[in-house]
Amino acid sequence: MKYLQLLFTLLLFAWSHLAVAQNHVVKLITANEAGETMLMEPGYLKISVGDTVTFVPADVTHNVESMLIPHDAKQFTSQMGKEFTYTFSKEGVYLYKCTPHFIMGMVGVIQVDQPVNIDQILTDWKSASTGVALNKERVQKYLEQVK
Repeated sequence: MKYLQLLFTLLLFAWSHLAVAQNHVVKLITANEAGETMLMEPGYLKISVGDTVTFVPADVTHNVESMLIPHDAKQFTSQMGKEFTYTFSKEGVYLYKCTPHFIMGMVGVIQVDQPVNIDQILTDWKSASTGVALNKERVQKYLEQVK
């Protein structure tokens, strides 16, 4: 009986730790030590459904706004220069941008569990990418990490 109680306790402990959502941080960077400008760090992030991401702007000129997301997901936009936390409740690939610096390629990619909408994202990015003048290849590298 003691073994059964111990097993039950261990299973309950393991389940409770697996069910806990994580918080991830993405920094909105004006310039990093490598000399890259207007970027998200990390630019590609893989998380689980129920996880949150806190977007931390380096200064008042940055915000975060969803661009291309799963069809049943909720759009999000933060205030300029304000830290913002969003909970990802739908599986798929999300592209988001810093609104004023989109033209400079300040775009990030978040994969939530399986990339169920990747074909649509790749199609839509071809169109959306025409608004990017600099660092377009950066976003392509992020998208190549989606698996």
